[in-house]
Amino acid sequence: MAKEVLPEQLMNSVLGKLYDVLTNGDDVVPKSDDNYLAWLSVGMPYPKDELEFLSTGLTGVIRQPENSDGEKPVEKTPEEINQLLAQDVSRKYMQAENLARLCDMIPDTSGVTGDVTMNVWNPENTLSQAYNHILKFSQVANFEPDEKTKAKIARLRGLLQEKKIKKNIVTEEEEEVLQETPLVKLYNEKMQQYMSAALEYNTHRVNALSGKDPAAIHFWAMNAGILRNKVMAAKNDWITNGYKEEYDQIAAFIAQVEGRSMLTLKQQYIDDMEKARLTGLSSGSDFYYTSLLPGGFAESDSGWTEFTFRSSDYQSNYKFDSKKGGGGGGLSLGFFNVGGKGSYEKTKSTRKIDASQFRLSFKICQAPISRSWCNFNFLTSKYWRFDQNNGEFKDNMVSDGQVPPSGMIPAYTTTAIFVKDLNLYFGKQHAEITSEMTKASGGGFVSWGPFHAGGKYESNSQERDMSSSSDSQGIKIQGMQLIGFKCHMLPKSPDAKPDVKEWV
Repeated sequence: MAKEVLPEQLMNSVLGKLYDVLTNGDDVVPKSDDNYLAWLSVGMPYPKDELEFLSTGLTGVIRQPENSDGEKPVEKTPEEINQLLAQDVSRKYMQAENLARLCDMIPDTSGVTGDVTMNVWNPENTLSQAYNHILKFSQVANFEPDEKTKAKIARLRGLLQEKKIKKNIVTEEEEEVLQETPLVKLYNEKMQQYMSAALEYNTHRVNALSGKDPAAIHFWAMNAGILRNKVMAAKNDWITNGYKEEYDQIAAFIAQVEGRSMLTLKQQYIDDMEKARLTGLSSGSDFYYTSLLPGGFAESDSGWTEFTFRSSDYQSNYKFDSKKGGGGGGLSLGFFNVGGKGSYEKTKSTRKIDASQFRLSFKICQAPISRSWCNFNFLTSKYWRFDQNNGEFKDNMVSDGQVPPSGMIPAYTTTAIFVKDLNLYFGKQHAEITSEMTKASGGGFVSWGPFHAGGKYESNSQERDMSSSSDSQGIKIQGMQLIGFKCHMLPKSPDAKPDVKEWV
């Protein structure tokens, strides 16, 4: 029986199911520790080659062109080689700057009284700017550790971060930077593999719990044990080969001694931030190196999980609005006509969609964000406060700990959510809706909810295209796009212990 609904009603249900898949848990896969999801107002096309620096580093690589006639390529002079290397290094630095600035944005928490919210970036502040001010204008408890404890902290930190010498292509000077050690890289890679297995498990569990698709129920009944074993195997692999317990013990020890070594640790955090600072080639302004883990996720099929939404899912009454307080938010769920520079005009369609014939599918991957320069344990420590002699900062709050929280850093992004190979099908209405979407694009592109549905996307720094094709089987949007983030809300900070006698 036909069930005609407005586009925003249908997308509301899609996001409701996606929320359950990404965050809800059971006795096998624990509920996500992150506080809420933040969708982008418009999905951002992200070609995989724009993340090449994550797997190859910032070192230049010369790519020899392929000759169709079989002839050997002409050898290049040393000057030509250096020029090509410099061009490739410049390209990768620009990639690194684009990602760092994207992950440096502080998500808006206004209206977050439930579990999720719509994403509206705060243009007045960035995570790096706020964190830098906190380090600069803070006081810490003056409990100096003994030399043995200092040495142990230094040794443990050396297991998490290592110093590398890199050449600054702007100044041509060699400088020292901090990078994750192999232990941390393995920890994060195995964590991402566990998250992928958990996402697959949750996807099939949610499909079965809806009780509307016999095939999904049969699949769960027959394969739940296999999926459960896959999750447990991934977790054991994380423990055995990903140094999970060792990493957690190191973090626990450092947290334990913070009260006795805050002065030493604060100086180390200041040094960490300085060593992660790079200068943008075109912007000329500083940014702080940030990465996604594992580095090669965009080029691999590993870590990607299939997500589907059909009529049976709509009948299961998934509702995104019920997950958040207040409803509404900064993201409309209708169709948009998107213009240049990422701006958009709302052209909400009044054409109803037959939910009984609608299908949507894509592959989804969660990529943890790594910021070696930012230590969130410091922000939640009981052994720091703002300098009480500084009139501008003494009463500032990083987070007031309320619901919703407010402050300099009420929340931060922890995980980037990417999708690729998006497919849409509207049943008998498919041709009419496709024509309407094409007309609405007007040379720009169309999005639906947080999903980019094809066309040209312009930001301040670059232009990106997503190719799409349409036939009787549906609309196919090729390529990868960023649709949102998992976010963590900070508790009250600073929240200093009242019995500290000396602050420095």
